Amino acid sequence: MFFEINNSDALQSAWNTLCSFLMEHNASKDGVFNSKLVVYELVGNVLRHAKGVATVLTEVDGGYVRLEVRSSSPFTPPDKSRCSDVYAENGRGLFIVDKVCEERVFTPDGGIQVKIRIR
Repeated sequence: MFFEINNSDALQSAWNTLCSFLMEHNASKDGVFNSKLVVYELVGNVLRHAKGVATVLTEVDGGYVRLEVRSSSPFTPPDKSRCSDVYAENGRGLFIVDKVCEERVFTPDGGIQVKIRIR
């Protein structure tokens, strides 16, 4: 599946479609929850920080979903995430993404690809 997301309404619409897709592939409740967390965090980062359009490619492979998020504007999060100070207003999202994903890698063209267990 392919989505192009430029605002929060488009993000919600893409998520609704993706959620149905995951349920059709027998994703567990945890798998769907973790996928939503990751999509909202990574796409939210593109919309908020890069001020660009996000594209999301999705593929189910066995008991996993692979999500690849790209930004129309240059935006590169850190290779290694860390949890921000307890009083910080932001900075925990990528840390949480890394905790729920089996892996997070950068693609040669600057995208972020994650692998999430859905079963």
